[in-house]
Amino acid sequence: MNAPKNATQELMQDIREFCDAFGIAESTFGRHAVNDGKFVSRIEQGSWITEETAERVKDFMARARNGEVVLRGRPRRKKSEASAQKMEELISTETSVRTAGSFAYHEQRQRLHVFSNTTNEPWVLADRAAEEMADIAPSDDGFRMFYAPMDNGIALTRILRAQTSRNPDKPVLLVMKGRGLEDLRNTMGRLVDRLAEHPNIVFVVTNMRFDEAVDLIKKNDDVPGEIVWRDVALEGSHSYDFQRQVSDLFGTLSKEWLVISGDQGQPIYAVPSVTVIYRADAKAKVEPIIPTAGDPALRYNYALFNHPYLHTHTMTYRANYVLGPMAERLAIGGRMSVVQSLGQDPAHEIVTTIWPDQPLPTTSRHEIISAMRKHLGQRDYSFSGLTDTNALFRFDMHTLPISPDRPLGALSLNSAWNNAVYFAQVREDLAQEAMQAGAEYLDVTRNVIEANGGLWFINETFSITRTG
Repeated sequence: MNAPKNATQELMQDIREFCDAFGIAESTFGRHAVNDGKFVSRIEQGSWITEETAERVKDFMARARNGEVVLRGRPRRKKSEASAQKMEELISTETSVRTAGSFAYHEQRQRLHVFSNTTNEPWVLADRAAEEMADIAPSDDGFRMFYAPMDNGIALTRILRAQTSRNPDKPVLLVMKGRGLEDLRNTMGRLVDRLAEHPNIVFVVTNMRFDEAVDLIKKNDDVPGEIVWRDVALEGSHSYDFQRQVSDLFGTLSKEWLVISGDQGQPIYAVPSVTVIYRADAKAKVEPIIPTAGDPALRYNYALFNHPYLHTHTMTYRANYVLGPMAERLAIGGRMSVVQSLGQDPAHEIVTTIWPDQPLPTTSRHEIISAMRKHLGQRDYSFSGLTDTNALFRFDMHTLPISPDRPLGALSLNSAWNNAVYFAQVREDLAQEAMQAGAEYLDVTRNVIEANGGLWFINETFSITRTG
């Protein structure tokens, strides 16, 4: 016998309330209740149901409300509300949060990512640094290292592998100065693996200026507010455990690692931020090297500055805000290595061909060493890198195919152009103008590559060591 019409309407109202409460679709309800996904829609279209079926449906809902049937779902919403919520979820995920900032800044970060992934500079740099660190004795309680500017973690991961293999029982402190969220996310995405192999590592990430980052003290009055300082003790023992916990930080840190324009138009941080990351189960071992704000005992055994300034920066800026503060923070026997482009390679040839009348400023390491001698006075520091034998090193665009019977493809040429512009520190407005003017920049890039049998680059380095 069919159920009365008014009873059917009451049942339909009960079904709708049930679906809303349990967060399931009406088709899901039909499948679970009577093994018919179209059950509810048929009733809505005027179909009758038997009293037996109605009782079966009521019994199903009663058992579900008593917990005898487990149903999973989410509250039903209007389509527009559901879409808005889904979009909010998508843009707030770890892989989607991003920082705002100037066009030029973010274009340069894009160029950096192409450069570091298509050249072998990170590998060559890391191997040189690891060899240099082999001669530096750690402090009694561990090895303290500073790296700036933070990039994408390729070189750092390689450096840490070497350092921890030589000193497997020594805690390691690594302080990294970054600028935008992209630096932080790329670097920490790689470095968390190191915590699984070597538990006694402390990572410190900060977005502050060079002179602030070495001391972990805010000195910049242009940005109001004090440092937001976090100590993050990671639970677990696997890389995946650490990855999930670090990824959870990015949504919060993105608000602090915003890139804004300073008084001179240069990109600066929105909020000074310091985050200290270590394994919870290793805290007792690493506690002596966990830094605190302005800790006077913070002394570095090794610092690596990888292209830390532009060639257009004044010597006063380099001495007072980059190199000088780190020299003051070196431990006795500690060393600071500085890497910069030399300017005598095919990359610079491409740039000077495109802009023959545009000055391409460079400052040699000899000028910087001379300025730093004066800046530091007669105190106990020694300098290396005066001769080319050990100061210069070459690296290549290793993803560039060279075939004598085939022309270079457009993607390879564009990547090569990007790398030349980035390495030679060409202003972004000039690079954009050249690209909008036609294909000459690609023709020049192709000609230089073919004439040199590839695209390679020359870096120069020098070191400052504290001797007493």
